[in-house]
Amino acid sequence: MRNKKGDDFMKSKQTSRFISLLLGIVLILCMTPTAFAADYNDVADNAWYHTAVDYVAKKNLMAGTGGGNFEPETSMTRAMLVTILHRIEGSPVVSGNGGFSDVRDGNYYTTAVAWAEANRFVNGVGDGRFAPHSRITRQEFASILYRYANAKGYDTSAYATFDGYSDASQIHSYAETAMHWAVGSQILRGSSNSLTPSGSATRAQAAALFMRFMENIAKEEPTEPTIPALPEEGMITMDITVGNTTFTAKMYDNETTKALIAQLPMTVNMSELNGLEKFYDLPSDLPAES
Repeated sequence: MRNKKGDDFMKSKQTSRFISLLLGIVLILCMTPTAFAADYNDVADNAWYHTAVDYVAKKNLMAGTGGGNFEPETSMTRAMLVTILHRIEGSPVVSGNGGFSDVRDGNYYTTAVAWAEANRFVNGVGDGRFAPHSRITRQEFASILYRYANAKGYDTSAYATFDGYSDASQIHSYAETAMHWAVGSQILRGSSNSLTPSGSATRAQAAALFMRFMENIAKEEPTEPTIPALPEEGMITMDITVGNTTFTAKMYDNETTKALIAQLPMTVNMSELNGLEKFYDLPSDLPAES
């Protein structure tokens, strides 16, 4: 005897997966609006990090955390950091989870962690774990950026002593070279006479560090994601209007596409996870292609 609830659940999962893929294709082929610092309720025009937030938002390196907020004082996590680096590199496709037991398939950061581990930009925290949700410290941040810069062949010769910083003794040996470089290149700036190496790097600080890194070290634009060419056979072209803007998109002519078209115009709700990945809530009665 078949379990109807189980069948319905599996069909729902199949539909969700297909619709996510379908909508992903639509979004890739369409020009979508870019966020700006002014769009965030909690980023004041006179905030010291306003320009940096505006930069990372325009470059699609960092997104909001939902509800129109950026949460500048929230601590960055290890997962967030490698995800941003992965985006700078153009989001290359990498399989696996980096061999970490706490990095599950399907998470927004899984591919980024696997990519960063494969290139030796990051290490685990021991016991085969990556600790994706752990806060990232300022010295860890500097170390990862330093490894990435070296791998890219950027100039990492900048150097500054720790003279005048009262907490320099708190810098771990693994991070000393990276911290000398980060301070010398003015990517990392202390406050008063403190570097706060073991302190959390906030989202505002991360935005500032990435802006300085891209402008002064990389001196280049983030790599655009590589979008594979799709077979033209069996595709249809349709116009989608959002507000006063009309986009042209291509989708495959199948039952799901027809069902989607039949429900236009429709309102699609968007939510965000960890300020990084966007999810779109579509009608649950759209058929799934098998």
